[in-house]
Amino acid sequence: MRKIVWLAVLAVPLIVLATLPARVVLSFLDTPEGISQVQGSVWSGQAQWRQPGHVPMRVDWRWRGGRQWRWQAEGADTLLQGRWQPTASGLALTEVEGQLALDRVDLAYWLINARPRGHLEVALERAVIVPGQVPEIAGEVTWKEARLEGAIHESLGEIGMNFSQRDGMQIVRVESLRPASVQVRGRIDLDASHYDVDLWLRASSDRPDLVSQLARLGEMQPDGQVRMQLRGMLGW
Repeated sequence: MRKIVWLAVLAVPLIVLATLPARVVLSFLDTPEGISQVQGSVWSGQAQWRQPGHVPMRVDWRWRGGRQWRWQAEGADTLLQGRWQPTASGLALTEVEGQLALDRVDLAYWLINARPRGHLEVALERAVIVPGQVPEIAGEVTWKEARLEGAIHESLGEIGMNFSQRDGMQIVRVESLRPASVQVRGRIDLDASHYDVDLWLRASSDRPDLVSQLARLGEMQPDGQVRMQLRGMLGW
């Protein structure tokens, strides 16, 4: 009888944990604004994430054993999935892959005179973003069907972005992957609070008409390239 009593006592907290509503757990986590309609438990559930001006995304998660969960986010032209696990500094996302609609990324400050078009194909090995700390991101993001509209209307082809860390900084190397009317190369550096953008744009030799249009995006160089330099505060 004593064994049965102890088993019952031990089972109570396990049952409570297994059935703990996800909305209770999320109230203690630093989740993005716009999370609503949370359903299910911490082990399996779903919620909606609404960005202002966008169709809500449905986010699903399911425990996969140990300290890992599988998740998927879907909405409009976006479908991302991967794994996440708790860490000492927050949450670590791993094996993140899928497609992200470009309009869900805030590029208005960087490209005041032009609107980017296309979509992003994501293949990240790891992503840890904690306010006040240097981001830890490793992997690749490809800007497919890249195009600018506005002060310049032109295709950029396909642009690759490689994420790595060096000397305590998050580095993003940017380069055109295929021939296009406009070639792009450069890098973006991020520390714990700021970003520095240094990109170079070059019109192809058979499109000299693009040079004056590209000049609206940055500073014209003696060799005909246009250099874009920006520095600002990180928004996370």
